[in-house]
Amino acid sequence: MHIRIDDVFPFVAWIRGYRRQFLKPDLVAGLTVAVVAVPQSMAYALIAGLPVQFGLYASIVPTIIACLWGSSAHLITGPTTAVSLVLFSVLGGLASPSSDGYLELVMVLALLVGVIQLVMGFARLGALLNFVSHSVLIGFTTGAAALIAFKQLPGFLGLDLSPTAVFHQYLVGTLARLHQIAPVTMLLGMLTIGVVVGVRRYRPTWPGPLLAMVLAGSLVALFNLDQKGVAVVGAIPQHLPPVRWPSLEALGHVGQLAPGALAIAILGLVEAVSIAKAIAEQTHQRIDINREFIGQGLGNIGAALFSGYAGSGSFTRSAVNFNAGAKTPVSGIVSALGVAATIVLAAPLAAQLPIATLAGVLIVVAFDMIRPRDIVRTIRTTRSDAAVLVITFLATVFLSIEFAIYVGVLLSIGLHLAATAHPHIHSVLPDQETGKMVGSAHGETCCQMDIVNIEGSVFFGSAAFVLDDLQRRLRSHPAIANLLIRMHKVNTLDASGIHTLEMVLAELGQRGGGLYFSGFNHRVFEVLKDSGLLREVGASHLRISSGAAIRQAMREAFDPEVCARCPVAVFKECPELKKGNWEIFGAGVQPRGSDSAQSGMPERTGGAVPTRGKGGQ
Repeated sequence: MHIRIDDVFPFVAWIRGYRRQFLKPDLVAGLTVAVVAVPQSMAYALIAGLPVQFGLYASIVPTIIACLWGSSAHLITGPTTAVSLVLFSVLGGLASPSSDGYLELVMVLALLVGVIQLVMGFARLGALLNFVSHSVLIGFTTGAAALIAFKQLPGFLGLDLSPTAVFHQYLVGTLARLHQIAPVTMLLGMLTIGVVVGVRRYRPTWPGPLLAMVLAGSLVALFNLDQKGVAVVGAIPQHLPPVRWPSLEALGHVGQLAPGALAIAILGLVEAVSIAKAIAEQTHQRIDINREFIGQGLGNIGAALFSGYAGSGSFTRSAVNFNAGAKTPVSGIVSALGVAATIVLAAPLAAQLPIATLAGVLIVVAFDMIRPRDIVRTIRTTRSDAAVLVITFLATVFLSIEFAIYVGVLLSIGLHLAATAHPHIHSVLPDQETGKMVGSAHGETCCQMDIVNIEGSVFFGSAAFVLDDLQRRLRSHPAIANLLIRMHKVNTLDASGIHTLEMVLAELGQRGGGLYFSGFNHRVFEVLKDSGLLREVGASHLRISSGAAIRQAMREAFDPEVCARCPVAVFKECPELKKGNWEIFGAGVQPRGSDSAQSGMPERTGGAVPTRGKGGQ
């Protein structure tokens, strides 16, 4: 198999087509993103229970790798609020935050997440994201926002409270220590929120979080507030991300970390692909979902090896990148280099940055994550959507975060299966004037054949329902020996569906009749053929049109005596058949049971439909 260089290094394609006029907008956009990324990355690291420099590290190498191997021109990968929160939930019970053991587990977790995403990308499993419904995302995002906001209260108020992944412990602990609030710390937090909100309203193009951090840090340095009880970030190492390798001891926790890694991998891919698609709708760029999987996977592996932590696509930084006029992924690479330059040149300035300021920034971020309009619309849409949203929200707040993701996804899949497990099945008859299939207004049914229309998939989830319905119809008409199933609206048929049809075929065979099909698509036909059911029913029993299938059944399976006694005339051929005139199907055609009919009957290979017997008797 020939492998092109573009398949291994997809960035070669856009590098070849890079134009000089793209450089200036890419540089401007990249530096703008870097200004936003620095305060965000530091704040998100706190959510993950990490020193702030790890958030900065996670915005360098992973961002560059994801830009090179992803398919979006504007997606910026790095730390995000949701992934940071899940990471802390996964690791909080295994090691103390910021400890050496915790940092080792962070690296192994990022490695696992990257490998999972990489495998999903190579396996081309992008379609799996369709099972993560919008209701799950809204419920999870709202729950995560509540957790993030409440968990910033100790830092915002200056309370001494040990980090925990359990929501009610944070809430109870905070309420129990309200009398210990540090006024100066709280004022710095409130000042931060005021600056961020004010800048957003009156100067929306300015970097509000960065200005708030500079102002709060200056106040701490000017009045020596760090010596008066105000908690600060402390010195940040003034060097680029060091290369790290997981220890054998840390790798021994792979089994414990695997469920959480899968949850982060799924959540990260949903975030990244959703953001990339949202921007692509405006730029008309083609997004390759599987390539995004690979880009995110390689980015997280890079985060593991270069002192970062698991991340995903950032909505805020990607939106800033797009709005700043970025043309190619070069802007993302520039933003990563800008963060790296900040670490090397300005790391000492972070020593006076108060924790309350980062907490204030995160409280604003949490508030922005809540989308009341989407919540109300989702709840009003259907009961199923409302149930998924509420249950995911409650699981996020009161259970483990990674478990909440599984709950939401499994609930969405379960509700989808429940909806598809009951295809619409109804009897139809041809209108004698137009020939179109319509429902019988008076419940009339042919004495020798029922015609049913199935709308929906006949698969493992619906097979039992379809079998019960068809058997009920046969029990209601014990004299009917033939059944025509119109499959015009059946898109999926699997082994369970084949087994259902085989059971119906066996019952019809005992009555001396047969099973007929019409209107199947190519995929359904292939399943019928490959499963051997086509051989059992006979190739003549499959017709493209319902009219052809009806006439085929009349020629080879209708009993003339039954037609003569039948009180209804549901087909246009009925009057002639009641007279015994079988030559309407062609010169010399005789009804079943006659010697001439025996010699002219098509051969049956499955033996399910005998050539003699009184259908309906």
